[in-house]
Amino acid sequence: MIKKQLLLKVILLLIFLQPTIGHASAKDYLLDNEAKAISSYQKSSHFLKSVSISEIQIMMGNKKAFYLYIGRATCPHCRNFLPRLLKATKQCNIPIYYLDSENSSLNLELKTFRNHYHIATVPNLSQFQSNRLTKTLERPSLASKEDITLFLSQ
Repeated sequence: MIKKQLLLKVILLLIFLQPTIGHASAKDYLLDNEAKAISSYQKSSHFLKSVSISEIQIMMGNKKAFYLYIGRATCPHCRNFLPRLLKATKQCNIPIYYLDSENSSLNLELKTFRNHYHIATVPNLSQFQSNRLTKTLERPSLASKEDITLFLSQ
Protein backbone atom coordinates (compact mmCIF):
# COMPACT_ATOMS: atom_id res chain seq x y z
CA MET A 1 0.00 0.00 0.00
CA ILE A 2 2.81 2.41 0.88
CA LYS A 3 4.53 1.62 -2.42
CA LYS A 4 1.34 2.43 -4.34
CA GLN A 5 0.95 5.75 -2.53
CA LEU A 6 4.59 6.63 -3.16
CA LEU A 7 4.27 5.69 -6.81
CA LEU A 8 1.11 7.78 -7.12
CA LYS A 9 2.85 10.80 -5.54
CA VAL A 10 5.82 10.46 -7.90
CA ILE A 11 3.51 10.24 -10.93
CA LEU A 12 1.52 13.28 -9.80
CA LEU A 13 4.72 15.22 -9.17
CA LEU A 14 5.98 14.38 -12.67
CA ILE A 15 2.66 15.39 -14.21
CA PHE A 16 2.82 18.79 -12.51
CA LEU A 17 6.50 19.36 -13.30
CA GLN A 18 6.34 18.27 -16.95
CA PRO A 19 4.78 21.51 -18.31
CA THR A 20 7.38 23.57 -16.44
CA ILE A 21 10.25 21.52 -17.85
CA GLY A 22 8.80 21.65 -21.36
CA HIS A 23 8.20 25.39 -21.08
CA ALA A 24 11.79 26.02 -20.01
CA SER A 25 13.04 24.07 -23.01
CA ALA A 26 10.81 26.01 -25.41
CA LYS A 27 11.89 29.28 -23.82
CA ASP A 28 15.56 28.31 -24.11
CA TYR A 29 14.99 27.37 -27.75
CA LEU A 30 13.40 30.77 -28.49
CA LEU A 31 16.17 32.62 -26.67
CA ASP A 32 18.80 30.66 -28.58
CA ASN A 33 17.11 31.46 -31.91
CA GLU A 34 16.87 35.13 -30.94
CA ALA A 35 20.58 35.22 -30.07
CA LYS A 36 21.45 33.59 -33.40
CA ALA A 37 19.28 36.07 -35.32
CA ILE A 38 20.92 39.01 -33.54
CA SER A 39 24.39 37.64 -34.23
CA SER A 40 23.54 37.11 -37.91
CA TYR A 41 22.24 40.69 -38.18
CA GLN A 42 25.39 42.08 -36.58
CA LYS A 43 27.59 40.15 -39.01
CA SER A 44 25.52 41.22 -42.01
CA SER A 45 25.49 44.88 -40.98
CA HIS A 46 29.28 44.94 -41.42
CA PHE A 47 28.67 44.98 -45.18
CA LEU A 48 27.32 48.51 -44.76
CA LYS A 49 29.41 51.56 -43.87
CA SER A 50 28.82 52.15 -40.17
CA VAL A 51 28.61 55.84 -39.21
CA SER A 52 28.03 57.96 -36.15
CA ILE A 53 25.82 61.04 -35.86
CA SER A 54 28.88 63.31 -35.99
CA GLU A 55 30.05 61.63 -39.22
CA ILE A 56 26.58 62.10 -40.70
CA GLN A 57 26.68 65.78 -39.78
CA ILE A 58 30.07 66.15 -41.51
CA MET A 59 28.71 64.49 -44.68
CA MET A 60 25.70 66.82 -44.57
CA GLY A 61 27.96 69.83 -44.06
CA ASN A 62 29.93 68.80 -47.14
CA LYS A 63 26.63 68.72 -49.10
CA LYS A 64 27.16 65.03 -49.77
CA ALA A 65 24.16 63.01 -51.01
CA PHE A 66 23.92 59.61 -49.34
CA TYR A 67 21.59 56.83 -48.29
CA LEU A 68 21.29 56.03 -44.61
CA TYR A 69 19.86 52.87 -43.12
CA ILE A 70 18.86 53.10 -39.47
CA GLY A 71 18.18 49.86 -37.63
CA ARG A 72 19.11 47.69 -34.70
CA ALA A 73 19.87 44.04 -34.10
CA THR A 74 17.11 43.59 -31.53
CA CYS A 75 14.41 44.67 -34.01
CA PRO A 76 12.82 41.67 -35.78
CA HIS A 77 11.68 43.88 -38.70
CA CYS A 78 15.24 45.17 -39.13
CA ARG A 79 16.58 41.62 -39.14
CA ASN A 80 14.10 40.73 -41.91
CA PHE A 81 14.80 43.91 -43.90
CA LEU A 82 18.61 43.83 -43.88
CA PRO A 83 19.14 40.81 -46.21
CA ARG A 84 16.84 42.40 -48.83
CA LEU A 85 18.67 45.71 -48.48
CA LEU A 86 22.05 44.03 -48.94
CA LYS A 87 20.88 42.26 -52.11
CA ALA A 88 19.48 45.51 -53.52
CA THR A 89 22.64 47.49 -52.77
CA LYS A 90 24.76 44.81 -54.39
CA GLN A 91 22.58 44.96 -57.50
CA CYS A 92 22.59 48.79 -57.61
CA ASN A 93 26.20 49.15 -56.47
CA ILE A 94 25.23 52.04 -54.20
CA PRO A 95 26.93 52.55 -50.84
CA ILE A 96 24.61 52.58 -47.84
CA TYR A 97 25.60 54.08 -44.52
CA TYR A 98 24.40 52.35 -41.37
CA LEU A 99 23.41 54.01 -38.12
CA ASP A 100 22.89 51.53 -35.30
CA SER A 101 19.91 52.73 -33.27
CA GLU A 102 20.35 50.31 -30.38
CA ASN A 103 19.72 52.11 -27.07
CA SER A 104 18.40 55.20 -28.86
CA SER A 105 16.53 56.25 -25.73
CA LEU A 106 19.87 56.42 -23.89
CA ASN A 107 21.74 58.21 -26.70
CA LEU A 108 20.61 61.85 -26.68
CA GLU A 109 22.43 62.66 -29.94
CA LEU A 110 20.67 59.81 -31.77
CA LYS A 111 17.32 60.67 -30.21
CA THR A 112 17.69 64.31 -31.29
CA PHE A 113 18.64 63.26 -34.84
CA ARG A 114 15.65 60.94 -35.15
CA ASN A 115 13.27 63.57 -33.76
CA HIS A 116 14.65 66.29 -36.05
CA TYR A 117 14.11 64.18 -39.18
CA HIS A 118 10.85 62.61 -37.90
CA ILE A 119 12.28 59.08 -37.94
CA ALA A 120 9.91 57.35 -35.56
CA THR A 121 10.50 53.69 -36.37
CA VAL A 122 13.10 51.29 -37.66
CA PRO A 123 13.99 49.92 -40.08
CA ASN A 124 14.38 53.22 -41.90
CA LEU A 125 16.06 53.80 -45.26
CA SER A 126 16.35 57.44 -46.31
CA GLN A 127 18.28 59.62 -48.70
CA PHE A 128 19.91 62.79 -47.39
CA GLN A 129 21.32 65.68 -49.37
CA SER A 130 22.47 69.16 -48.39
CA ASN A 131 21.45 68.78 -44.76
CA ARG A 132 17.95 67.60 -45.72
CA LEU A 133 16.13 64.30 -45.72
CA THR A 134 15.04 64.10 -49.38
CA LYS A 135 13.15 60.80 -49.48
CA THR A 136 12.30 57.80 -47.32
CA LEU A 137 11.39 54.25 -48.29
CA GLU A 138 7.76 53.75 -47.34
CA ARG A 139 6.97 50.73 -45.14
CA PRO A 140 10.45 49.18 -45.38
CA SER A 141 9.55 46.13 -43.32
CA LEU A 142 7.16 45.14 -46.14
CA ALA A 143 9.43 46.23 -49.01
CA SER A 144 10.74 43.59 -51.40
CA LYS A 145 14.25 43.60 -52.84
CA GLU A 146 12.73 45.03 -56.02
CA ASP A 147 11.04 47.86 -54.08
CA ILE A 148 14.34 48.72 -52.44
CA THR A 149 16.21 48.56 -55.77
CA LEU A 150 13.65 50.91 -57.34
CA PHE A 151 13.95 53.30 -54.39
CA LEU A 152 17.74 53.38 -54.68
CA SER A 153 17.75 53.87 -58.45
CA GLN A 154 15.33 56.83 -58.58
